[in-house]
Amino acid sequence: TKVLEETVDWGDNRYDIGATVTSENRFKVGALAYEYAFMRQPSYEVSASIGLHVSDLEISLSGDATVNGTPVSKSTKSNSVTAPLPVIGLRGAWVVAPSILLEAQGQFFKVKVNEVDGYWSDIRASATWMFNKVDVSKNNFDGRVKFGYSGLQLFVTGSF
Repeated sequence: TKVLEETVDWGDNRYDIGATVTSENRFKVGALAYEYAFMRQPSYEVSASIGLHVSDLEISLSGDATVNGTPVSKSTKSNSVTAPLPVIGLRGAWVVAPSILLEAQGQFFKVKVNEVDGYWSDIRASATWMFNKVDVSKNNFDGRVKFGYSGLQLFVTGSF
């Protein structure tokens, strides 16, 4: 929420100098990628990927506005865009101890169409601690393994 120091035109809405305006942003990302490991050893793996990121961005402004020349109290105007973007990436994983895995991944996309120049990057680093060891006794192992994975994920995201 901010008191405007200059006039903002947003579609049919005009928010004048001195108006108190609240902005709300919503951002969702979905991703799908194919990954191929071109270097694989027992303690590390390096892979390349190609995929698709779908970004959905919605921005809204609310406040006292002039709409098509008529003053409107608490008017809200929203705009949204959905952008599918192809990405290429690289990922590396390294087992640093029997129960600790470090991973780093980056995906990138850059395009220039007419006067619009766009760039997308998704860079991640993670550490996984597997606190419960899988142990199979040779006496009763029949050659089949059922494996399940569940756990807590914690992410830190930075924007600049």
